[in-house]
Amino acid sequence: MAVPHHFSGIAYPDDLKFLSEIFDAICVERGFHCGSPAAADLARATMDLFAQGVTDEAEIRESLDAYLGRRSIAGELLRATGAPS
Repeated sequence: MAVPHHFSGIAYPDDLKFLSEIFDAICVERGFHCGSPAAADLARATMDLFAQGVTDEAEIRESLDAYLGRRSIAGELLRATGAPS
């Protein structure tokens, strides 16, 4: 799902709802707990993508999956715990 209005770089309430749904789903899939360093890292990466103009859900998820596979805080925690990436 793409953001329904013209992209301005500003996250409006509907944008935040859209992004939080993606964030929440990935946290559940990856076992990240609210407030953990991994969740904070994922939140930062999610907002960075949005600020760069990435507004398509599939593209955001794909980019975050790639990010988690690289040397991110969240990715490092996944590798340390042996959780699937």
